[in-house]
Amino acid sequence: MLPDDTQHPTPASAEVLGDTLRWAFELDGDPQLAGATWLTREIVPGAKDPFDAIAAPTTSLDALRELKSAYKLLRTNGATAAERSLAARLYAATIAAAYVRYRTPISSQNGATLARAFSDLVADDSMPERLRELASLAIGFTKNDR
Repeated sequence: MLPDDTQHPTPASAEVLGDTLRWAFELDGDPQLAGATWLTREIVPGAKDPFDAIAAPTTSLDALRELKSAYKLLRTNGATAAERSLAARLYAATIAAAYVRYRTPISSQNGATLARAFSDLVADDSMPERLRELASLAIGFTKNDR
């Protein structure tokens, strides 16, 4: 027979398993959001979802850079077209947030390309209003980069 401590998970491992199961159930309702949410929580642990992380005024410039890179990767490697499309919007939103909050470009794309991405985000009614507002404000910052 195995010693008692190997038959039952330790409180720490039960807690980790609990977090994993909680995340799995939370993300089950919106599969296209699952990958982006998981990546977001790795970068901004307290974030509920990508929208929260991007819109939060407390998200640092470094975190926005990391989020941008994560969404860029997901934009090209997402499992479904819906996941890749969402990642493209999140990618644009992180760049917009950096412009608006920190007055800092975190992309090497030219102003015209960014203005188009921001305009597309503003026009996308499926995106939360707070991200669309960030994109709308960021359009003005791209005028100097055109």
